[in-house]
Amino acid sequence: MRRLLGDAVLHTTRVWHDLKSGLDGFFFAPADPTALGLIRIITGLLAFWSLFVLGLDLEAYLGRGSWASADLVWHAQRPLQWSIWFLVPDALLRPAWVACLGVLALFAAGAFSRVTAVLAWVIIVSTVRRSPASVFGFDQVLSMLLFYLAVTGASGQSVSFDRFWKRWRQARAITLARPPRYRPDGLGRQVEPTIPGKPRPSISANLTIRLIQLHLALIYATAGLAKLQGVSWWNGEATWRIIAAGEFVGFNLTALARWPNLLAALTHLSLALELLYPVLIWPWRTRPFVLLGVVALHAGIGIVNPGLAEFGVAMLGANLAFVSGRYLRSLATASEQPALRVLFDGACPRCRGWMALLAASDPDQILEPVDLTAVDVRKIHPTLTPEACMEAMHVVDTQGRVASGFDAFRTIAGWLPLYWPFAAFGHVPGVAVVGRIGYNRIAASRPRDVACNDDVCGIHSRPSPKPLRDRGGPHPPKSTSSTQEDPLRRRAADD
Repeated sequence: MRRLLGDAVLHTTRVWHDLKSGLDGFFFAPADPTALGLIRIITGLLAFWSLFVLGLDLEAYLGRGSWASADLVWHAQRPLQWSIWFLVPDALLRPAWVACLGVLALFAAGAFSRVTAVLAWVIIVSTVRRSPASVFGFDQVLSMLLFYLAVTGASGQSVSFDRFWKRWRQARAITLARPPRYRPDGLGRQVEPTIPGKPRPSISANLTIRLIQLHLALIYATAGLAKLQGVSWWNGEATWRIIAAGEFVGFNLTALARWPNLLAALTHLSLALELLYPVLIWPWRTRPFVLLGVVALHAGIGIVNPGLAEFGVAMLGANLAFVSGRYLRSLATASEQPALRVLFDGACPRCRGWMALLAASDPDQILEPVDLTAVDVRKIHPTLTPEACMEAMHVVDTQGRVASGFDAFRTIAGWLPLYWPFAAFGHVPGVAVVGRIGYNRIAASRPRDVACNDDVCGIHSRPSPKPLRDRGGPHPPKSTSSTQEDPLRRRAADD
């Protein structure tokens, strides 16, 4: 008996330690925050859109004389009634609405993310509680995501203005450093920040991701179990009834009645997906298939009922919590890095500043800045010449293709997600012609550092109006004016 009790205690202790170790690894192991950054952007834009739509008839939703009056809502929600809109008089309703839109825009961009995440949650939940007549599943999902993003403070660790600003300030300080800082690999002046583009894994990011994942599993499980109570989900008629409900359907899909077996199959597949989601979403082998099913489910709901499009986007954004940050970054980066070698004039302060801006936007070593004054450009690509590179910026990709000037900038913009809109705009007919003219004028008038041989000279140097061949180019000849002549020689000439 003593041995049985001892074995039972030992086994229980081992189980407890295994459970504790598993929970620690599940909730508190550092994780890549890239997915959180994308979830923040989607959630912030949806929150902005939701509040913006209410602004089309603001007094009807949030005013004192709204459809659901403030006094009625206040008494209906007692004793837990709260909303910032209860405190806003009708005269200040529009300015407060604009200020809230500004906060949501900052949150979506990841600016001051720790503060704006909390404010965004307060704004959305206050709006939901003030206007309960307009609430549906979309608002509840939005409130859930905002709560988890706010409570952990991890939403700005990736794909955010906060991170970009921090990296850009560091890169800018490096370009302005005296004495100049050079790269250890011999590629000239350093212009990239030491903070890597790939975000550092964090415990707070993992905790946020896990909370969202568990909440999603609960949502799909409860939705599936609730549908089991309806007869139409058992006999396969649920999909047809949704399509035939003309009040909510955006398109006439009644022609699908010719294929009742297809409609029944869609009904049972959607029900099976929701019921099996909490089980099959965790193994990495079945997760891609479940995520594809989720995309198909919410895309289909959005097509059949456009009024649920925002709900579908919110759910798809939340499901990014099950996508690895490494895979998400691979969608925006090249398989072979660096994807572009950028040749710039390291003796040009303006050029260094622009390269610092581009390097700060690099998500994961896509660009390799090369100071053309410190290398033989022919070794970078045999068709390059120092004269051509001095006239305009050049980029060389892994396939050996070369672009220069405005076309080089457009190529860089196509690789950096932050500048994708500029890359798309650069392909609009006529933009390239104007862009090349503007770039050539700016490049021709760019300032350059004065060549010097000591640190004191470099501190007080002035830009030279004409470009030099290289950073250590020949010094201008000494002036022969009387003010610069040797005093002994001048005295001998007078004698």
